Amino acid sequence: MQSARLANGPERRTDWDTVDWRRAHRIVRNLRSRIFRATREGDIKKVRSLQKLMLRSFSNILVSVRRVTQTNAGKNTPGVDRIVVKTPRARGQLVDHLTTFQPWRARPVRRVYIPKSNGKQRPLGIPTIQDRCLQALVKNALEPEWEARFEGSSYGFRPGRGCQDAIGKIYLLCRPHKRKKWILDTDIQGAYDPAT
Repeated sequence: MQSARLANGPERRTDWDTVDWRRAHRIVRNLRSRIFRATREGDIKKVRSLQKLMLRSFSNILVSVRRVTQTNAGKNTPGVDRIVVKTPRARGQLVDHLTTFQPWRARPVRRVYIPKSNGKQRPLGIPTIQDRCLQALVKNALEPEWEARFEGSSYGFRPGRGCQDAIGKIYLLCRPHKRKKWILDTDIQGAYDPAT
C-alpha cells in the first residue's frame, strides 16, 4: 500500500515496533469518555467537536489498525482486493496511508457463504482491510455517544455486556420470592434466520 506524500513536509513513516501502545490506548479511551460525558450533559456541539477530533486522531488510527490487523479473528481474511496486512512494516504503511486518506466510496464486499447447523448457508460480507480500519475509526467516534443514550437494560451487541448479563437481570426481576410477579412469554424460534 503506497503512502501519500504530504504537501509541505517530509514523508511520514510509522515504525510499528516503536509505537507507545499504552499512550495510544489512553488517548482513545480518554476521548471516548469525553464524548460519553458530553452526551450525558446534552452538549451536542461539544460531542460533534470531540467526534471530529477522534476521527483525526493519530492514536485512533493506530488503535484501529491494530484491532483490525492483529486482534480481530478475521485478520487473515482478505476482501475483494485480496490484501492481508501481516507484517509490522505493512501495518505502518497502512497507518501512513490512512492519515492522509479521504474516503470517497467504500469498496464492494467479498461475499462468502458459511454453513449453518441446519444445512442451509448464511451469507457473509467481508470488507477490505482498509474499509475495516475506517469502520473501526468511525466506531470509536460514534459508539460512546450512543452508549450514553441507550437504556441500562439493553444488552444486545453492546461493549462490556453479554448473554450472562441479560440472564442475570432476568433472574433478578423474576426470582420467586419477590413481591412483584412477572410473566415472560417468548417465541424466538427462527428469530435470527435470514429472510429467504
